[in-house]
Amino acid sequence: MTERMQLWAGLGLILLGTIVSIVGGFLVHTAEAPEFNEFGQAMFEGFPRGWIPALIAQMITLGGVLMAMGGVLLAFVYGKPLTWASAMIGAALFTGLMFIIFAIIPNQMLTLFQGTLDWNANRILITVPPALVLGNEVAISYSAAKDMIVAGYVTTALIVVPVAMYQWQGRQMKKDEPKPEPVSSYGRPMRNGG
Repeated sequence: MTERMQLWAGLGLILLGTIVSIVGGFLVHTAEAPEFNEFGQAMFEGFPRGWIPALIAQMITLGGVLMAMGGVLLAFVYGKPLTWASAMIGAALFTGLMFIIFAIIPNQMLTLFQGTLDWNANRILITVPPALVLGNEVAISYSAAKDMIVAGYVTTALIVVPVAMYQWQGRQMKKDEPKPEPVSSYGRPMRNGG
C-alpha cells in the first residue's frame, strides 16, 4: 500500500468510525430513554428499549471509536518514520485505548450489574451444599459474582496487554538472519576444525 493510499484509507476509517460512533451514541440514548417525557408525550417511538439494545448500541459505539482510532493510527503513525509528532500521536492513542480497556469497559460492566440488573449482596446466586463445606452455610451473592467477573476481566487484560505489546514490539526482529562468521584479529574469517 502506498503512503497516499494509506493516508486516504486512514481518513476513511476516521470518518466511518466517527459516523458509527455518533449513530451508536444515538441508539444508546434512545434505548435508555424513558418512553414518555415529562409532558406525557411518547419519545423515540419504534426504537427498542431495555438493557440488551443499550448494550448492543454501546458495543456499536465502541466499535466506531476503535475504528476511528485505527484510522488515525493508519493515516499518521503506522509505517511512518518515527518522529516526535508520530510518537506523541501513538502514545495518545495507546493511552486512550488503555482508558477504554481499564476504565470505561469495567465502569460500564459495573453500571450494568449494579444498576440495571440489580446484582446486590442481598440476592443469592449459589448456595453451596453444607456437606461440601463441613456443615457450614456458604452462599455466593450476585454482588460477589459481579466482582469476580469484573476482576477477572481486568486481570485478564493486565496479562494480555503486556504480552500483546511485547509481541508487537518484537514483530520486526529478523529470526532467519544468518549468524555472523567469527573474524580473526587480522580481519579474515575463522574456520572451525581443520
